[in-house]
Parts: sequence; structure tokens; C-alpha cells
Amino acid sequence: MNQYFDRDTAIAFLASRGFNQMDIECILDLTGSVSKNGTMLWPAHAIRKLAGRAWWLDGAEIRASMPYAA
Repeated sequence: MNQYFDRDTAIAFLASRGFNQMDIECILDLTGSVSKNGTMLWPAHAIRKLAGRAWWLDGAEIRASMPYAA
């Protein structure tokens, strides 16, 4: 089953990993959202994958939260 983040959850997830507001908006734009029951949701795997590519972060915390295959 696919996991999705609502906007608040996605922001909290990214902020806890060192992303600033501008970075967060960029990641949300790049991953794209879907509408389910009138709520905008972002695929968690896409957010984690893009966040894991941030060269300016250590990456250890992000990798720890990602499945090995990602």
C-alpha cells in the first residue's frame, strides 16, 4: 500500500531533517500531489527519495528513514 503525506506531515518531516521553507516548497512542487477526498497528498516515497538527494545535508537521518531499495 502506498503511503501519502498530507501537507502538514510533509512539512514536518522535511523540517525535522533540516530543510528550510523554500527547500520544502521546492520538494513539494517537484514530487507533485494527488487529490484524495478533497485533500492534497504527496507520495511519501517520492518525498523521501528527493530529500535523500539533498547534497547539503548529512543524509544519514534521511537514509535511516528510507527503505534500503530506495
